[in-house]
Amino acid sequence: MTISLKDRVLLVKLFYKNGDCPAIALKKFWSLKGLRSGSGPMTAFGLKKMIDKFEELGSFDLKCGRGRKAIASTSVEDVATTLQELSSGALGKCSARGISRTLDMPVSTVCKILRNILKFYPFKIAYVQELVPADLSKREAFALQFLARMEVDNAWSWNIFWTDEAYFHLQGPVNTQNCRIWARENPFQMQPLLLHSQKVTVWCGFTAAFIVGHFFFEEAGPSGPATCTVNGTRYESLLRNQLILAL
Repeated sequence: MTISLKDRVLLVKLFYKNGDCPAIALKKFWSLKGLRSGSGPMTAFGLKKMIDKFEELGSFDLKCGRGRKAIASTSVEDVATTLQELSSGALGKCSARGISRTLDMPVSTVCKILRNILKFYPFKIAYVQELVPADLSKREAFALQFLARMEVDNAWSWNIFWTDEAYFHLQGPVNTQNCRIWARENPFQMQPLLLHSQKVTVWCGFTAAFIVGHFFFEEAGPSGPATCTVNGTRYESLLRNQLILAL
């Protein structure tokens, strides 16, 4: 509960009128305000601290200089320069902790400068399909052909049969980037992983109206069906022997 300035003034008056006793001053305050004893917004210790601050400053304002300290412009320049130097170095990498060690500056200060002043933010590297130079012209030709067909028949894309395949690991690995265990002590939780994780390759086809599949790329092995590598022959076999029958 916040105490208004008017109530603070009243508490100070009651304190001095009652022999500088915070306990008596509080009882008088509760009585005047119609509050139940002990239910007020302040304790006797808190009132004494407020009086001490009032006698020191002559007001109820906070002491000068208290609060967050301004970051010097030289610190901003040092962080910007170090960021450029580390990024252009032989390793080509930079981190807030690296800048902190180089400048002997708190990590929290470095992060504030990077985010709030220099407007630098941490971004992750995204993994995408590798493209060779010849792929660019093919992708452009496909996009132009697609748009041309859409101008002739706007519903044409609804009849396209798209396909895709994905790998699913059977051991259920944990995404440690997003997994956190909240505990008072480190549980040292570990999850063993196989060197060659067992997985399955799943394929499906879909249009705007329906989905076909799923189909597995497998071959008979000594201990039963085993995942196999996708190649042209196996892909053709899937289309002829399973997909056509499913349609």
